[in-house]
Amino acid sequence: MDVTGDYTAQNLSARQRDVFELIVRGLSNKEIARTLDLAEGTVKIHVAALLRKLGVHRRAAVAAAGGMLTERSDVPPC
Repeated sequence: MDVTGDYTAQNLSARQRDVFELIVRGLSNKEIARTLDLAEGTVKIHVAALLRKLGVHRRAAVAAAGGMLTERSDVPPC
């Protein structure tokens, strides 16, 4: 599972970071929507943007990338 995108926290919007953190915690889109008081469709848009920015194709890869964003934000993009 290779993350090929630019994976620094600075490249995500504040809301994308919120969604990212909740994905890493294992919440579903519906749960994220309820937590952040958003429509589920809006959450799906943020998830799609995260997938694109991180260069991955699956939600599980976003969660796996969590360590890189939180622990390795100093690593330059690939």
